[in-house]
Amino acid sequence: MTLEQQHQRILDLVKQNQWIKAHPEIVHLIRQAGIDITVTDHHYYHAEGYFLLGMVNAEIGQFNKATQCIEKANTILRRDEYDAYLAKCYALLGDTNLAMQAIDRINIVQLQEPNALDTAGVSLSRIGFHDQALPYFEKAIALNNTRYQYFYNYGMSLKFAGQFSAAQTAYDKALALYPQHAPSHFALADLGQATQSSNNITRLERLLADASAETPAQTPGRAVDDIMHYAHALALELQQLKRHEEAFTVLVNAKATKAATLNYRINQDKALFAAVSEPLQSISTSASDEASAKASSTRPSRPIFIVGMPRSGTTLVERILSHHSQVGSGGELQDFGIAVKQLTQSSGQTVLDIETITKARHLNFAQLGQLYLDKTQRIAPDDARFIDKLPFNFFYIQLIQQALPDAKIIIMLRDPMDTCIGNFRQLFSLNSPYYNYAFNLDTVGEFYAEFRQLMTQFITHNPTNIRVQQYEILAQSPDEQVRELLDFCELPFEPQCVQVQNNKLPVSTASKVQVRQPINTSSIGRWKKFGSATLPLQKRLSAHNLI
Repeated sequence: MTLEQQHQRILDLVKQNQWIKAHPEIVHLIRQAGIDITVTDHHYYHAEGYFLLGMVNAEIGQFNKATQCIEKANTILRRDEYDAYLAKCYALLGDTNLAMQAIDRINIVQLQEPNALDTAGVSLSRIGFHDQALPYFEKAIALNNTRYQYFYNYGMSLKFAGQFSAAQTAYDKALALYPQHAPSHFALADLGQATQSSNNITRLERLLADASAETPAQTPGRAVDDIMHYAHALALELQQLKRHEEAFTVLVNAKATKAATLNYRINQDKALFAAVSEPLQSISTSASDEASAKASSTRPSRPIFIVGMPRSGTTLVERILSHHSQVGSGGELQDFGIAVKQLTQSSGQTVLDIETITKARHLNFAQLGQLYLDKTQRIAPDDARFIDKLPFNFFYIQLIQQALPDAKIIIMLRDPMDTCIGNFRQLFSLNSPYYNYAFNLDTVGEFYAEFRQLMTQFITHNPTNIRVQQYEILAQSPDEQVRELLDFCELPFEPQCVQVQNNKLPVSTASKVQVRQPINTSSIGRWKKFGSATLPLQKRLSAHNLI
């Protein structure tokens, strides 16, 4: 069999998602092509072998190995297609800087492979560069307008960029190609355009019923995730028609289905909170002192961390601060957690776990701070400050204070019931272990109680460069609170910061529609609309003296 025939056979297996079967054949291709890479064909297939090996590793979640393989392919024969997938791997690893370096090497004019173009767009969108992603999606669609996934990915970046009408058109086209595509149904509902005379409730009820009938509650996988998307879409449209208690019932049933597929206990998260609450043990050596001096020279005061429970107003504060002339935003960056994981070299598959937190207590914190700055150097490089708005960075507050002592940390607090109901209603990443608490009202309440206890501890024992921002006070007194926020960040007052509805920067969180409105109080007390269904949560929070 020739190298060309071997290569084609591997591509056929890849198209059928037979990754395990493809693996030994890829290894054989690499060996055969490597016998004499001075031959042009051998040179090409040698690079293709390493690229495909990277694809296999990416498919099974081994993204570090995937980057090594694709980087090797690029050293043999640099291709734009390789860099598109390399950018995706680095984006998934949370390394913004390396992802952008791969994107920089791509010549979009010359790249004619629609999958690679779509992959580059997804990579940019994942690290928050939604405007830059749009041309990649547009060219992918121009080359092949029969792939529903291209239209869906395009729609997501359009929505994050605030182009809601164009996003709706893209989702409609995705559904025309694949009428059962559950994420597109949810994305449409999330635009918030349902009315009594124009809605998709009947269609969503049918899709949800069909998916539920076909899938036993104990069956994991995509079918259960489809149920979650349909249910959240239906709940959103019911809420838009003010049928809140019906919407809540839909969510309770769907989330119970998903929870049954998870091996989750709240004690797992309680153990993590306990590990995070342990005091750090800083090392003090001349080497670390030198590293600290170096970090100071590279402006470690640039980051502003906005942390807190999801649905607590973190995005609103980001929109306020990013409207300042001296502030840019990186959105929800994974880079700090990735830097901790990288330096601890802990063995777990998750970025945040007890082993990593335990080892992190003994890190060289100046080295950690410098690594974070290196990873984020492409975030608003011309601005005096940049925002890192990953809510769960609250787990790293002690580490941030040690690694970046001049960084500002804003902890968002919101009414416990509004926060918890907001978490329960939110469609978080369905395959992320960090949101498993959100499928049950009791565990949401327990998780929130752990969060409040941890924040009280941090604020009490080391309040340096921490501001606690109450969402309700901000919504009720925006002029005064915005001035205080800017003063805390050592920024001069600029009146446009209050006018968040005029901030045109992309936003890629659950609040992408709401934060394009003026600051208002409409979300305060929203939990009350869901009626008696919230009583178990009220009882749970009351037991912790939180309400």
